[in-house]
Amino acid sequence: MERFVVLDSWRGIAACLVALFHLYAYSHLYDVPFLRNSWLFVDFFFVLSGFVIAANYQQRLLDDFGVGRFLLLRLGRLYPLHFAMLVLFIASELLRILRRILIPALLSVNPVAPFSTPQEAPNTIFANLLLVQSLHLYDFLTWNVPSWSISAEFYTYVIFAACLIWLRKHAWIALLPAMIGGPVLIAALSERNMDTTYDWAIIRCIYGFAAGVLSWIVYKKWNEKLRKWLSGSIVEWCALGLVAMFVSAAGTTLLSIAAPYIFALVVLVFAFGAGTASAILRLRPLVFLGTVSYSIYMTHVFIAGRMFDAGYQLGKLWHIDAFTHREIDGQDIVFLGTRLWHGDIAYPVYMALIIAMSYFTYRWIEKPAREWVRSRVQRRQQQTSRSVVSA
Repeated sequence: MERFVVLDSWRGIAACLVALFHLYAYSHLYDVPFLRNSWLFVDFFFVLSGFVIAANYQQRLLDDFGVGRFLLLRLGRLYPLHFAMLVLFIASELLRILRRILIPALLSVNPVAPFSTPQEAPNTIFANLLLVQSLHLYDFLTWNVPSWSISAEFYTYVIFAACLIWLRKHAWIALLPAMIGGPVLIAALSERNMDTTYDWAIIRCIYGFAAGVLSWIVYKKWNEKLRKWLSGSIVEWCALGLVAMFVSAAGTTLLSIAAPYIFALVVLVFAFGAGTASAILRLRPLVFLGTVSYSIYMTHVFIAGRMFDAGYQLGKLWHIDAFTHREIDGQDIVFLGTRLWHGDIAYPVYMALIIAMSYFTYRWIEKPAREWVRSRVQRRQQQTSRSVVSA
């Protein structure tokens, strides 16, 4: 499989930025526009996924690689960690029930009772097991919040493979309605423009994925010509500046709907990997972040929840208020810490915990599961080949 190391590092950085967005900490960093809008980097994942999947599977699917084999490999990449985190979230709620039975004094530590919210109700577990939680079944996010994008992405893979099988060499035609109709539908249907998750996530994902596929087609077809214009340090640093300005300005405005177009251009620039920014992205710590990026993305909300639980526990033991309340968009939002420096410390501690946990989830869940699925697929392919030869 073709690997773009620089883009892998980009994925790791994007995962960290999404993680930082999800921590509500009373800090100097919280109100920085770039960080408040860094949820948009989920669209970077969709674009990058479209680019990488097209690079590695487009021709193979056209050469009769097999839709079932393709989807099994993708499921083996996404599902094991998704399932493990769902089990961990459920186990955490069950543990809270057990603690309340065995240690009644802890009853008031966390004011939210286990399994009491619609987001963590037992009837949403089945939807998560089937990866359909983002297909407009609910009007809220459930359990492991980031998994909405995994749900949308898997079914986007199905659509991608179907387009290639049905349309063959003319599959590029399907990009037109995705790239034109996607932003139009999002503008018409979403109240928060690109910030659509549990409702119109599949449209958002198809749109971003298509932008990535288009970026790959352009890269492959006009590689040498574009290399003269889109590779090099100046272009890369300009692309970084464009991302910073766009994300800071876009928020949930209508401008946010342009995210896949912006990110597709950035992916195209860094696919060449020829400038000083790319050289930095090849440094081992950033490559490591890229390697564990999926784990970072899937574990960070769990870590944030446990930090809030620790805050409730400390508040109970030391008789202090560990949280700050702020009214945002008419809602009472709880922030970790009561002084700005509390949140400033919380952010690096949070990221250190996420990266540490991600190392183990990658090593013990992601990698072994992916390799096991690959070996099963290869074994089945070899058995099929032998059967054809013997026949």
